[in-house]
Amino acid sequence: MAQDYVVLDDQNTNGMIAVNKSVFKAIAEISIDEIEDAIQIPNSRFTKPLAIRIEDNRLNVEADVRLKYGANVEQTCELVQNRIYENILFMTGFKANKVTVNVSGFEN
Repeated sequence: MAQDYVVLDDQNTNGMIAVNKSVFKAIAEISIDEIEDAIQIPNSRFTKPLAIRIEDNRLNVEADVRLKYGANVEQTCELVQNRIYENILFMTGFKANKVTVNVSGFEN
């Protein structure tokens, strides 16, 4: 069964420390915006371009992006993937299990 949070520290004397998946989504959105050649696809009723899944306290991120025309696809996707992973690790101290980047089109 999927969870809505990741447990960071359950041995704390004051209680459990956990991070909601909406925090990971916000970090991933910020990470995509930092990359010059990547364009974030806006949420709509029919599209969810950013999927955060937490199963067995393991975080999987899947991001659909558009790229600027003429950008190196492999290099830009690797940059987006690394930026999401590093920002999540830096901001929460949690290592993502898998970060997947899908290109859904190109823009000028």
